Amino acid sequence: MDLNILNDGIEKLIKKLQVWGESAIAQLPNLILAVVTLLIFWFMSRWIYKLVMRSLNKSHLNVNLKNLLASMAKITFFCLGIIVALGVLDLQKTVLSLLAGVGVLGLALGFAFRDLAANFVSGIMLAINSPFKNGDIVKIKNIQGSVIDIRLRDTLIRNFEGQDVFIPNKEFLSNEFHNYSSFGKRKITVELGVGYSDDQDGAVSLIQKTLNNNEDILKDPAPNTFISSLGDSCVNIEAHSWIKYPGQDFLKIRNDLISQVKSALDKDGFDIPFPIRTLEMGGSFEEIQKNLARSVKKKARSEDEKGLDQSAQH
Repeated sequence: MDLNILNDGIEKLIKKLQVWGESAIAQLPNLILAVVTLLIFWFMSRWIYKLVMRSLNKSHLNVNLKNLLASMAKITFFCLGIIVALGVLDLQKTVLSLLAGVGVLGLALGFAFRDLAANFVSGIMLAINSPFKNGDIVKIKNIQGSVIDIRLRDTLIRNFEGQDVFIPNKEFLSNEFHNYSSFGKRKITVELGVGYSDDQDGAVSLIQKTLNNNEDILKDPAPNTFISSLGDSCVNIEAHSWIKYPGQDFLKIRNDLISQVKSALDKDGFDIPFPIRTLEMGGSFEEIQKNLARSVKKKARSEDEKGLDQSAQH
């Protein structure tokens, strides 16, 4: 009985193998055609990659974005070749299942790596819009420095302390940032005050003359000086000037400009006052002394009475 079951199983297996063999022989021409199709699409995808790169090299896009776009064109074309090859083998259902599987996989990966995908997409947007480039001085949140490299996932910024900071690209799309290099100029503001007894118009003219004589200051836009407000102890003055930036040392020029303005004001006898506060005590000086002495005696008497009470308790 067991031997008959075994023989039946072997016969079914042999018949199945024969059917598969006959199907393989029948499909052999289609299989060869499918392989040839894949090879043709493979070589053509490489040619398309070079063609796209050659076209993109004429643009000002980021290098990483160029490689990404060219690679996407290559992969897309080769995937089209896979679909055509499966169609040659009469595997249309497999094609549909494969496309559905790719969609589900892409959705699952999107949820699993949403932060990575957000940075990746943000990198593409930054490369297309180009709000800054390598070498620009930018500031985002509390980080300021020079852009070293713009990549698809993050941007490398070297701050003024020489530290490399990696900023996820999505931060540039979701937060405000400043580009100090895009305009090509940067403003220097010097704020100071002169005494109320000084000649304020003379101080403004002297500061303006100092700005005009500085060779690092641009003539267009022209520097200007004006009284900004009346402070508690001085008249506040602001001096605005522009320098070429990047290309000039902002901190050094600002330091030199402040020093020159201070020296010019000191030379002409202008006073830069310290903060002043006026205290009103009420009454004459003699009355204030009497009230102070009375308060001291009262406090001493209170402490003596407190000491006596403690001694009585013991």
